[in-house]
Amino acid sequence: MKIKYLILFAAIMCFACKEEFQLDSSNNQSLIVIEGFVSNEPGPYTINVSRSSQLDEPELNQITGCQVILKTDNGVEEVLTEIEPGKYVSDKDGIKGEVGHKYKLSVSTKENEIYETEFQEMKEPIEISSLYIDVDTIESNDNPDGLSGYQFLIDTKVASSTNSYLLWKLTESYEYVVDYKLYGIWNGSLYVVNQDTLFNFNDTYRCWNTQDIKNIFTANMANLSYPEISKKKLHFVGTDSKRLTIKYSVLVNQYSINEETYGFWKGVEDQMSEDNYLYSSQPHNIRSNITNINKPEEVVLGFFTVASVSKQRIYVDNEFSQFSYEKSFVITDPTVIYDPRRPIPRYFVKTEDGILGEVQRSAFDCRKDGGETTKPYFWTF
Repeated sequence: MKIKYLILFAAIMCFACKEEFQLDSSNNQSLIVIEGFVSNEPGPYTINVSRSSQLDEPELNQITGCQVILKTDNGVEEVLTEIEPGKYVSDKDGIKGEVGHKYKLSVSTKENEIYETEFQEMKEPIEISSLYIDVDTIESNDNPDGLSGYQFLIDTKVASSTNSYLLWKLTESYEYVVDYKLYGIWNGSLYVVNQDTLFNFNDTYRCWNTQDIKNIFTANMANLSYPEISKKKLHFVGTDSKRLTIKYSVLVNQYSINEETYGFWKGVEDQMSEDNYLYSSQPHNIRSNITNINKPEEVVLGFFTVASVSKQRIYVDNEFSQFSYEKSFVITDPTVIYDPRRPIPRYFVKTEDGILGEVQRSAFDCRKDGGETTKPYFWTF
């Protein structure tokens, strides 16, 4: 199972590999991981170079001091700058991806190992026709009786060819509020309820959180009689968290990719599905488009993706009256609250019943759940 964790870990962090292989659990080898993405959006573009740890403790260790070069099919080359360990970026005014052109990646390490790809063509983008939701209920291991929520679906416009492949990556944003407003603070000898103290938390009641959705979605038009996608299910968000309590938004990036890139992401998508992830016995074969030019037999993790993109954002409001997430726990037992052995300060709120109780800071400070108090520039009222 640890073999599988490493493969999935590297696949999600990076962008897959060229040679098919199965990792031997008795071979705790460390593998180089190179990933990058060039699109028709303005740069800078980022290339990450790292090395996997041993299989029994999978993680990535960044590799510094590499020479990383992006090359175009019209002879232009750009040397990327290492802005932090293992992270190499192009100049914002440097190479820009253009549909119909081809791009190549070259990475030279301090040990004089050279890793390269073939030229990768940027395919013509396929436009999004519509992005919409269905109110749905799904069953899962955590919710055998069903979980209500929104199922996001997408339709594409007609592609120019049935030999078309798509990858969707999504980013979610949502507005939420905390369970309680701060009522007072106990510092060990004094119960503080003055307005100056409480004012520090006036702006921590409401937050907005933006994060990438981990799920991966792909489509292959090769077997379709007509080159368009209809009612493709993407992300499902349920009522088991605060995400849908006020307003929720999804930004969809629809990437047009080549067959090789599709093959990898389809494999990752299959492995990340619940049934396959829990019950399959063998990890998916990994393919890379990156090769050590002097040691072609070396296994390389990572993938250099060249893709064009079409974007669309959707906003939805809360239409649900019941949510199943747990509210913040409130301690009301005085012997626990004022136990001198416990750390201070201690924070107090009043419940709906008017009872004074102690809570963790996350109960009244929305930033503790990963959000920010500043509304995103794209947020609608």
